[in-house]
Amino acid sequence: MNKPATPRKAPSVTVARDIDTGRIIARGGDGLAHGILERTFFLREVHGATWHRMSPTVLPADQAAVAQLAVARLQAAGYQVEADAECATPTAQDRYVTDGRSIANLAAAIRDAASPAEVSDRLEEVTAAHDGILAALDQLLHSLAAVYDGLGRPADRHVAARMRYLAEHRLGPITADLLHTRAELADHTTAPARPGTSLPAGPQAAPAPTASGRTR
Repeated sequence: MNKPATPRKAPSVTVARDIDTGRIIARGGDGLAHGILERTFFLREVHGATWHRMSPTVLPADQAAVAQLAVARLQAAGYQVEADAECATPTAQDRYVTDGRSIANLAAAIRDAASPAEVSDRLEEVTAAHDGILAALDQLLHSLAAVYDGLGRPADRHVAARMRYLAEHRLGPITADLLHTRAELADHTTAPARPGTSLPAGPQAAPAPTASGRTR
C-alpha cells in the first residue's frame, strides 16, 4: 500500500453517488485533481462550476471499483477526499507519468536550456516527422475523423470534417512554424550540442578491393 503524499493546500474533493441522477459525481479540487479524475474514467462538465461525472462507458458492476481507484489516486497526490461508503478506500495509488507530464517536462527543459542550440536540440522530439509529438497529434485528429465517419449520422460527418480541418489548417501551420523556429535556433549559434549528446556516427567507407578481388 502506498502512503498518501503530503497534504495539498488545495480544495478538497467529494466523490459520491448523486441521489437524483444515480451517477457517481466528483466535485472540488484544482487542475491537477481534475486531470487525475479525467484519467480515471470521469468526464468533465462545466456549468457555472467545474465538476466531473463518471463516464457511462463504465459498467454498473465496476463503478464502485473505479470510484475507489480515483479516490486512491487523489489521496496519493495529497488531496483530502470526502467519499461515501461506496466510493471510499483507505489506500493510495501513485499516479504514473502521463504523456502530458512528459511534454510538460520537455517544456521545462526548453525553458531551462542554456543556449539556443540546446533549445533546437530539445525541439527535435516535437517536430520529428512521422513519430514526433506534432505528427502524433495529427494522427490522433485523423483517427477521430475516421471514428466519426463510421457513426453514420449526418451531424457526425461535420465533426469528422472539423477534425480534418484542425489537422490540416490549424496544426499544419503550427508544425511549419516550429520547424522554422528549430532551424533558426540551430543557425543562431555555432555552439556544440548539449553536453552528453552523442552525435550519430557517419557511414563507414566500404573496404577497398585488392588486386585479387578480395577486400582488405
